[in-house]
Amino acid sequence: MKHCIITGGGSKLGRQLTENFVKLGYFIHLVTSTPVDWADSNQISVIHIDWKNITIKDISKFIPSNSIDVIFFNHNSSALSQKKFQKGTIQSIKDWQQSYFVASQLPFYLIHSAASRIKSDTKIGWMLSELIKHPVDSQMGYADYIGNKMTNACIMKSFSQNFPASFFGINPELIEQPSSLAETLVDFIDSTNAQDLNGKIFYRDGRLFDF
Repeated sequence: MKHCIITGGGSKLGRQLTENFVKLGYFIHLVTSTPVDWADSNQISVIHIDWKNITIKDISKFIPSNSIDVIFFNHNSSALSQKKFQKGTIQSIKDWQQSYFVASQLPFYLIHSAASRIKSDTKIGWMLSELIKHPVDSQMGYADYIGNKMTNACIMKSFSQNFPASFFGINPELIEQPSSLAETLVDFIDSTNAQDLNGKIFYRDGRLFDF
């Protein structure tokens, strides 16, 4: 049986991704802060975490004893918003730093911590965003979200050049129909040769995203 780690698996899209991987015969290691009452324990192991307090020491909880076939970072984190830039508003630096750790540093350290379980054809992906190339004025308040996605794209590229596995990113565009996106995305990840994924960012339908 193939093994897949999905972070942010308790969201609506995360559930759809999980269920589609299960249909293809994967055992899922589901990392989430959301209560999950729909997971079949024969096919899904749920790792409950607290994103606001998770530390580097907790990463070992995510790593299965089996070799890993797919890791997909579906989680997001952002501390900023439009109102945080208004005069008189103070942003907690602790919350901001934690958000950065969750969004960008956690995947980096998870990959290194799981190195002995990662094979040359393991597929490791990040959910990215159109905003890394085309930020829009209405979203500028979420500056750390945009910055984290850009950082993750660069982390993905750097791993693809130095670590013996396959690293890729996904630009989902608008997530209006999670079930449709998940089915298309999981089929694409599962069916695409690992070498053909490495170092690239794709739209949901497999078209290359120029980055």
